[in-house]
Amino acid sequence: MNLIQIGLIILSSLPLIATLMLAYQLMRNGQGALGKATIQPLFFYFAKLSVVVIMGILFLASIDSGTFQFFPWLIQNEVPEVQKLLSLVFLLGGNLLLISGYINLSIFTRVGLPKGEHALETNGIYRISRNPMYTSFLFFNLSCFLLVPSLLIALIIIYNTITHHFIILKEEEFLTSTFNNDYLDYKSRIARYL
Repeated sequence: MNLIQIGLIILSSLPLIATLMLAYQLMRNGQGALGKATIQPLFFYFAKLSVVVIMGILFLASIDSGTFQFFPWLIQNEVPEVQKLLSLVFLLGGNLLLISGYINLSIFTRVGLPKGEHALETNGIYRISRNPMYTSFLFFNLSCFLLVPSLLIALIIIYNTITHHFIILKEEEFLTSTFNNDYLDYKSRIARYL
C-alpha cells in the first residue's frame, strides 16, 4: 500500500463519516434530515441515491482498485498512479467543499427544502460558492471516474450532474421567494458553483 492509496482511503471515507456525524447530530436534536423534494421525487431521490452509490464505489475502489476489474463498460484496464493522484486531488477539493458546507449549515442541512426554521447562509465557504455541497459532488464524481473509468459510471455522473443542476435551480427559486433582495444580492455576487 503506497501513500496515494492511503490518501484515497482516508479522503474517500471522510465524506461518509461526516455525513453520518451530521445525521446523528440532526437526530439528536430531534430534527429530520429530509426536507421537501424540489423536483419530481423519483428523480430527486434517485439523484441523492446516486451520490451515495458513487461515494461507496469510490471508497471501495480506494481500498482495492482491482475490485472493479470486471466492472461493466471499463474504458481502461489499469489505473496509472498519476490518475490515482489526480483522483486524490479531486477528493481533497470535494472534502474541503462538503465538510465546510456541513460546518456552515450545521443543523440547517437538509436533503431538499427545509420544512421549518432556516437561514440564508452567506459566510464561510458560502462566500466562495452558493452550492459548495453540490459542487463537492462534481469533485467526488470526477474522482470516482478516475479510479473506476467506466462508461456506466460516466452515465451515472451525467444523470447526477444534470439532475442536481435542476434541483439547484428550484432551490434558487425557493430562496428568492423566501429571502427576496437579500438572496438576489448574494446571488449577484457569488457563483453558483465556483
